[in-house]
Amino acid sequence: MTKPADDEPVVNLNPRPLRPVAGSPWGDDALQRQGIASELSTLATALAKGEDSATIALDGGYGTGKTFILERWVQDLQDQGQVAVYYNAWENDCDDDPLVSLIETLASDGKIIKWAKATWDALNKALDGFLRKCTGVSVQNVRKAVADDQKPVGLLDAAAARRKSRQTLKDLLAKLVDSTADKDGIVVVIDELDRCRPTFATELMERVKHVLNVPGLVFVFGVNMAALRETVRARYGDIDAHQYLLRMFTATLHMPPDMAHHRREGVYRAECYVKYLIDRFGLRAFCEQHRDLDAELSLAAHLLLLVASGGGVTPREMERIVWLLAKVASSSLLTGRKAYSMLPFVLVPLAVARVKAPNAYYETVSVPDQAPAVINCLSELIHESRLDVIQLSDLDRMEMTMYRICHRHPLTGYKSLPPAYESLQQFVEDEGSSVPERKHLSLRLAQITKERASTLLKEAPAERESFTECGILVRESDFSVHTSYISYTFRTLQDITSRFDVVWPRGPAR
Repeated sequence: MTKPADDEPVVNLNPRPLRPVAGSPWGDDALQRQGIASELSTLATALAKGEDSATIALDGGYGTGKTFILERWVQDLQDQGQVAVYYNAWENDCDDDPLVSLIETLASDGKIIKWAKATWDALNKALDGFLRKCTGVSVQNVRKAVADDQKPVGLLDAAAARRKSRQTLKDLLAKLVDSTADKDGIVVVIDELDRCRPTFATELMERVKHVLNVPGLVFVFGVNMAALRETVRARYGDIDAHQYLLRMFTATLHMPPDMAHHRREGVYRAECYVKYLIDRFGLRAFCEQHRDLDAELSLAAHLLLLVASGGGVTPREMERIVWLLAKVASSSLLTGRKAYSMLPFVLVPLAVARVKAPNAYYETVSVPDQAPAVINCLSELIHESRLDVIQLSDLDRMEMTMYRICHRHPLTGYKSLPPAYESLQQFVEDEGSSVPERKHLSLRLAQITKERASTLLKEAPAERESFTECGILVRESDFSVHTSYISYTFRTLQDITSRFDVVWPRGPAR
């Protein structure tokens, strides 16, 4: 395999993890989510003035960007001089009691570290006393006292010691808050709670609510509330998990469900985010060196925007989709520097289905003429009523191209049309039929009119393209009307999808 030159752009399939930068935490905020952090600041400031600690839930599904926002919000608050700490609950899930690592994280903040050093021994003693006595005396001693008909000496003393330790702990934390002289309180972000063991997650919430109930402390939890309800049920059985969580959180702020939640702003934000991801993986610089790939990257970005602006795709899912495109692009050059197509009208719907609907994806790539599975996945994500004429045309072209590429080509040549094409053709020619035969068509074409079916057949890609076994693109155009569609084969479909899992090396020198 030929090694790339030092100055040659390459696709970066493993970029560095994103971390907030001190002084400019929102520099990589391509989706412009800083506004959510501003709402959190306003809410936290208001609740910090209460007589008790405050607990706020930032609720959002997996991949909606909660961690991205919370990490940058903490850095932003620190840049402004406010005491704010970030605690990853999942990373501390191995602890016996979450209170230890949580207080250690809080006391390690740079602004209060002098206070922490001065009271470290007292804090350790109070915390140790509380944890040792929080369950009272041992179960064995209680059973022995009852069996011997003796008075359970020590139970009341243990309860009194537990209350004293808890109050001492609260007093120390109150001094911590006072020592910062911060009118906006101390913000403690607790992230990834819904990924933890049920016992750890529920104990952490209960410790915060009952033990760390100190005025001026504001706890912000990044959670997937639906998953957290299941965590509560796993710990306590068949209880009303919704009511349980209502008692745990003072207020809840909901994340936008996808990148196009606000239609007018969402399209612009989605476009910025797609461009950002393309640059993050080095796709733009890589494809600009090769004319064919550069043009097809622009088309792929346009199709990704069509999917993203329709809703239903989270930022993390879009990142994974673009990563799959990057894997294909990284294997799309031969040693002879001849680029061949990334096939955007095929690659984009396959990548989307791979991330959003894996069952539909595997059905399509393993069984001939099963393109409707992937097309139906796209239809569920895209609100066609929002699309303009050009976007609808692009969606139609993706569908018609998928029908062609999913058709296993017969050994007799290129004269056989995919079953979906034949269904549309028969529907157009049959004057008595009111709906097409649906077996090989997607749900979006179930109620198609004859006029539109005819248009789809006429406007299907007219340029015929296929691949030789060595993978070099060849173009042919001298074919009859019925075979003038793009003649991708099922073998090409398998060739493309294999690159989702294997980054192919460049071929041998020619």
